[in-house]
Amino acid sequence: MLHLQNILPLLKQHKKFIILFTFLITIGTALLLFFIPPEYKSVATLTPLNTQLADKGTLFNPNIKDLYSIFGNGDDIERMEAANDWNSIYLAMVQEMKLDVYYKIKDENLSNRQQKAAAILKTKLYAQPTEKSMLQLIAWSKEPEMSVKLANVFTAKISARIQSVILTRYDSAIKYMQRSHDTLQYKYRKAASELSNATTPEQEIAKIEVSALANLLTDNIKITGELQQAKASVPQILFVLDNPVADKTAVRPDKPAVIIGTILAALFFSMAWVIIYHRNNQA
Repeated sequence: MLHLQNILPLLKQHKKFIILFTFLITIGTALLLFFIPPEYKSVATLTPLNTQLADKGTLFNPNIKDLYSIFGNGDDIERMEAANDWNSIYLAMVQEMKLDVYYKIKDENLSNRQQKAAAILKTKLYAQPTEKSMLQLIAWSKEPEMSVKLANVFTAKISARIQSVILTRYDSAIKYMQRSHDTLQYKYRKAASELSNATTPEQEIAKIEVSALANLLTDNIKITGELQQAKASVPQILFVLDNPVADKTAVRPDKPAVIIGTILAALFFSMAWVIIYHRNNQA
């Protein structure tokens, strides 16, 4: 049984092994770090704009247009952070920026190369919220300029993706109003033609129908025009508070931290090995 009071003398007895083991592991780690090219960090700080600003009511109703804050809330931040899981954005960036070539992916199949490059990109480009309800897009790359480019493209892709949801909603509403217009126009023309052939008692009812259809057509044209203007006025979803700049002091791997961690881990492992080896020999 190895008692606590025997551990320090035991470690002292094997201090040469412990020191040598730690030294060799540290040297090996240092050499490995020497050959690993550093990656530089770029950070873009964003805040979402209030998506209610895209509502046509805020454009055409003076009573409510000033009720909305220009900035979004925590829910909007969570939606932006979900970009980390939007594989299609990463894949689109790989295809657009030829990142399978940049990351030197070796695979004869183009689709496989792009999928592997997208997986690598997800480890080097991601979104995270801040404590002040903002969003940071963090990019890492071996070239400082490339990290800035990745952050900028990621920002544009996220904004375009969320903006497309709003635009799609307007497109659907406009198409529905246009179909409704065609139906109303057909009914109006039919009612107008029947009006001239109607007898006197029926003419009053026909006039009411024609007038009602004319009003509906007028409202339809007005609403369709408002929707088209609102679609053209959809704001950018993300506002860039701080443009990405490559921070050449923020580099990974953090070599001093890795070396210190390696020394401590090697010391712990070598001492544990000595104690376990000695205990097994006693048994």
